Amino acid sequence: MRVRPLVLIVLSVMLLAFAIGCGKQEPPKPAAPAAPAAPAAPAAPASDGKTLFDNKCGVCHGIDRAAVRVETKEKWVSIVKDMQGKKADWISDAEAAKIVEFLVAEHGKK
Repeated sequence: MRVRPLVLIVLSVMLLAFAIGCGKQEPPKPAAPAAPAAPAAPAAPASDGKTLFDNKCGVCHGIDRAAVRVETKEKWVSIVKDMQGKKADWISDAEAAKIVEFLVAEHGKK
């Protein structure tokens, strides 16, 4: 008769541990280093910005999130600056400028 409560307690603890373990979010994994390749021709600024957007911003959200917005350059600068503050040293000022150029060219108010 003492076994039944013990089994229920053990199962409850296991279920709780499982629920807690599944609730944790994994941090974004860094991209695997690319194999060294021959130098390519310089890309156009918009494609450079798109690549940076994909690599830096795409870790948390994709282009579809930006594509639904149409903002002024000042607003894009503000948004990218806010994102820079989320994780120190993830997006440099030079990279942020290229990302803003891309966003303004593709999703800016005209």
